Amino acid sequence: MIIANGFDEIYETLDFTDSIVERINWENDLLDLVLTVDYYFGQDESNLLKIRFKDCLKADFLLTDNLLNVQEEEKHSYSMSWYTIQNYRLVKESDFIKKYNKSDIVHIEIYTVDQEVPWLSVISRGVTVEKLSE
Repeated sequence: MIIANGFDEIYETLDFTDSIVERINWENDLLDLVLTVDYYFGQDESNLLKIRFKDCLKADFLLTDNLLNVQEEEKHSYSMSWYTIQNYRLVKESDFIKKYNKSDIVHIEIYTVDQEVPWLSVISRGVTVEKLSE
C-alpha cells in the first residue's frame, strides 16, 4: 500500500530520522532501487516501509573509510550507524537534471553518519513509500 508519492508528500508526512535501512535491493526487472526501512511511527510502534526509487538512473553509495579501523568483533554494531538515516534532502540544482532537462527526474540524497557526504545519492523518475503488510 502506497502511503506517500513524490518527494514533497514524503517530506511533509514522514520523518525518517533514526529509521534503519534493513535491506537494499532492485525490483521491477532491476529498474527500481528499493530501500526497506524499519520506521518508527511512535514510541514503540515500528513498521517496515519500502522507499522505492522508480526507474533508477543513478545510485551512488558511500561508506566512510572508518570501517578499515574497526576491530572485527565490533564491526556489526559499529556498521549499524551507517544504515541509520539521519537526514534526507532533494537536490534541486543537480547537474544530471540540468543536463537532460526532465521535470520528472528527482535527485535525492540520504545522510547517515556523515552530514556532509551522503550515504546514498540517487537519481530516478520518482519516489514512493509503501507500507509492507504485517
